[in-house]
Amino acid sequence: MPHPRKLIRDSVLSILAGASPAGWTVRKADGRPLPDITLCPCITPAIPSEPVQRGAQRKRREPQLTVTAYIAAGSGGDDLCDEASVWIEAALDADPSLGGVCQDCTHIETTITPVPGGEQTVWELSLTYNLRVS
Repeated sequence: MPHPRKLIRDSVLSILAGASPAGWTVRKADGRPLPDITLCPCITPAIPSEPVQRGAQRKRREPQLTVTAYIAAGSGGDDLCDEASVWIEAALDADPSLGGVCQDCTHIETTITPVPGGEQTVWELSLTYNLRVS
């Protein structure tokens, strides 16, 4: 059986692929800090940390999910990030179990960061969620 983190990432990829507007790419992270500008706009889910507690019967996992969107835009990139936040949040809020792979999914933080340089500024939108998995 796959690790719970893989099941979560795969489910989030599927949910976001089904909800994304035309022109968006939903893909697995490739380990690079920023995607190639030709891939923007794109979204990558990741689980950068997973605190674990050992109970009498089983482990209690509380992974932190980060959904990062990258948008290549000049001025107005923050507005485009806000627009993306609307549909990303709606898609993940619609099913807090993320397709049955966790008990709860709670949005806890959003950050928007412009990354200047190259041909065009790339705006990084990160939505962080706390999950509960048993």
